[in-house]
Formats: sequence, C-alpha cells, structure tokens
Amino acid sequence: MNTNRRRESREPSQVQRLFRRLVREWLWISIVLLPLTALLSYRAQVNLRDITPVMGAMLSVGLVACVLGLLLWRPRWALWITLVGMAGVLLTSAGLAEMRRWWSPTPAVLGMLFGYLIWNWRRLSVVLTYFGWELTRLDGEPKVFPERRRTQFTGADRLQGQIMALEQAMSRTRDTRRFIADGLEYLPVATLISDPKGQILLGNRKARALFDTALVGDDVLDQLARLGYPELSTEPRPALSTLPLLEFRDHKERSLRLERAALLPVDGDTPIGWLLSLTDLSAERAAEEQRSVLLRFLSHDLRAPHSAILALLDVHRHQAGADAPLFEQIERQVRRALDLTDGFVLLARAESETYQFQPTLFAMLVLDVLDQALPIAQQKGIELLHDMDEESQERLINADQGLLTRALFNLLENAIKYSPADTTITLRVRCREEWLHCELIDQGKGIAADELPDLFSQYRRFSSAQGIDGVGLGLSMVKAVVDHHGGKIECRSVVDQGTTFLLELPLIHE
Repeated sequence: MNTNRRRESREPSQVQRLFRRLVREWLWISIVLLPLTALLSYRAQVNLRDITPVMGAMLSVGLVACVLGLLLWRPRWALWITLVGMAGVLLTSAGLAEMRRWWSPTPAVLGMLFGYLIWNWRRLSVVLTYFGWELTRLDGEPKVFPERRRTQFTGADRLQGQIMALEQAMSRTRDTRRFIADGLEYLPVATLISDPKGQILLGNRKARALFDTALVGDDVLDQLARLGYPELSTEPRPALSTLPLLEFRDHKERSLRLERAALLPVDGDTPIGWLLSLTDLSAERAAEEQRSVLLRFLSHDLRAPHSAILALLDVHRHQAGADAPLFEQIERQVRRALDLTDGFVLLARAESETYQFQPTLFAMLVLDVLDQALPIAQQKGIELLHDMDEESQERLINADQGLLTRALFNLLENAIKYSPADTTITLRVRCREEWLHCELIDQGKGIAADELPDLFSQYRRFSSAQGIDGVGLGLSMVKAVVDHHGGKIECRSVVDQGTTFLLELPLIHE
C-alpha cells in the first residue's frame, strides 16, 4: 500500500496536467498571434513610410507579447491587463505622433483583443474538460449510501450541463460528509479526530461523555493526561505519533484501551490527522474477574470436599476390611464429579485469553503425551505407535505447552478409552509447507456420520460412548486450544472401523 502511495505521489496530478495543457494552449496562441501581429504591423508601416516597417512590427509584437505573458502569469486580471495594454498602445501611438513619428496602433490593439478572447475561450474549454473528468471520476466512486434522484439535463449548452452536474456533485459531497459525521457521532466507542499537531477537530458523543467536555479545539495529550493515561504523567510528553498504545484505568476506575490510526492523503505518506479511539473494557474485565473467581472456586473450594469424601471412604475401607457396593457407588459418583470439575476448569482455561506462547518442539510434546498415556494403554493391552519424520522432530511451533499437551492427551486418552483391547493406536506427525500435520488413528468404535458435525459441542455424548465414563468436555477443550493456536482440527470416522483426528498447527518460519 505504501508503494502505491509513493507511486501516486510521483505521478503528475490532474491539476498539474491541467496547468501544462493551459501552457500549451498559451504557446499555440502566441505562435499564431505574434507572427500575424507582426505581419499586419509591417504592412501598416509600409503605407505610412515613417517608422521603418521592421521597427513598427517589433514594437507591436513586443507590446502584444507582454500582454500575453501577463495573461498567463495573472489570468484573474485578464480583462484589466488587456484594457491597460490597449490603452498603453494608444498612448504610445499618441506620444510618437507628438514626436512626428507615425506608428499604427491597430495591429497591436487587435492582437491584444484577439489574444484576450482566444485565451479565455481556450481556458474555459480546458477547465470544462477538467470539470467533466473530475465529475466522471467522482460519479465512478463507490456509493456509500443511496443517492438522491438526479435531474436529467437535456439541453445543448455544455456549460449549463457542467454546472448542473457540479451542483449535484456538491450535493452528494455534502450528503456524504453528513453521513460520515452522523456515523462517527453514533459509533459505540469514544472516537476523536485530530490534526497532525494533536488539536481535536471532532469528537463523538461517547468521547464527550467519557472526557466530560466539548473536546473540539483541545489538545489530545492534555485530555488523555486529565483522564489518567500513564505515559503522560511525566515530562516531557511523547509526540502523539509515538505515544505507546496500552490499556489503563482512568480516575473513575474504568478499564480503557487506546488505539490510534494515521489519516493519510491519497498522494502521500505524511499524516494529515489522527484517528483515536478509547474502548471501554470495564464490563469485559469484570467478567474476567468473575470467571477467575469461579475457576478458583471450582479448582479448590469445590474439589476439597470431594477429596475429603474419598479420603473418608478409604479410611472406612481400611477399618471395615471389605468393600461395600454402596461405598463403591459413592466413590464412582465422587470421582465423576471431580472429573466434571477438572473438565470444566480446563475448558474455561482453554477458552480464556491467558495463553503463554513460546517456541516449542512439537515432538517433545508428543513424547510427553505418549509417556503419560502408556500406563492407561497397557492396562487394555493397546499398543501405542508414533511416526515422526526428521523435519517434524526439528521444527518449532508457537504454543502454550501446558494447554497443548493436555489437548493432545485428551485426544489420545479418548482413543484409548473407545478402542477395544489388543488394538493399535498410531500417532503420525509430518511437516508440509508451513504447517505441521498430526494424525491420531485408532481402531475403535467409530462415530456415526450424522453425529460428526456436533463432535466438538459441550456436554455432547454419542451413541458409541454408551457404557463409558465421560462428561463431554474433552473435545470442546481440544477445539478451543487448537483455535487459539491458529490451527485446525478435523475428524474422519467410520462406525466399527475406527477414527482419525487430523490436527494442523502453523510452524514458526525458519
């Protein structure tokens, strides 16, 4: 985009092209008019036989050339320049006559008159062409809202048609400005527009309510300092263009995040202003705090009594010396409640934004997960195989190691849980282009095709899971973790033949 802007800045603008065309028109008028003036003056002086024809022609051409040059230099004064020039010609002729030198002013006067008429005609023609080009380009711009019904011009006067088109274009411009102003006014976030020096030009209603002032004409940095922006508490203050963008709490304990964007012209990279927005995140931060409190409650306060129940059951078994069916059922339900609590806590962590990414060898995570799952697999006589090529053992990914390891373990644990004894589970890892591909293949019960679309829904249990303990949160947690890592997950399954999970994660560029 910056390259396009630099290219546009080097290309001549339409105004520059217009001026060059006007210069060309002036040159053509001069090339035609000056020789004609010289010829007429020469013929007139031949008849007078006083001042030599060459001298008379040079005088006429010089006066006409001066007027034409002033017409190009000061086109706004064209009429006065022409009248003064013609008066000067007549005075020059009268002065020469007093000196008994006869010189005909007619060729010079006619040259100035025709120069004025032709010059203004060509200027008008060029300007009308420019207006037509600009109006056509404006009409071709994307429409941001429905336009008013236009009045159709059917006359033959081109100037009148251009005036009507200009009036319609100005009406459209005013409508667009009003549309943008109203849209800015009712934006859901506090928005400011300032000039390059930081003086506020416009502030919407949210901004006026946030700062509790009219804002227009004030300095942005002064207003942010009054609000409590931390980077403005010391002197000297940074420039608006280098002000760090961060989240802060203002004097009313609101959580606000500042964002900034440069307003750039079409033909350059120097900002003509700044767009700033302050987003109120108080509700989101309060919700996150409540979420943290709930997670602490679930992970500690709710687990504690369940753990105490299990401990009491173990003490009673030791004292009684035998297991009662009632105690076994109590223990099963307590462990189920603990699993549900753990699943909910893990899902909440996976759906939060508190990930701690760092460069990680995916191969190390795979080996760690296999070590954790090996005892569970051995209990059912299931063989765990892994296949990683040389490249996948060396490439890095950006990962939260704890959460991604847990997600992989959930997938592998499900594969073991839903696979019959004496089968094989294979974990295959490959690198393709800039993606890491991981396949987990089992020989289990499989999942029906009509149930696959709901596979990652919370608390969803499938027909193939009948008789197997579970709470339906494991795959939801896996999906959340993969999404936060910028990856993709897919499942292919055939009932009674097995299931394959395909996991893709972006690699770190070498």
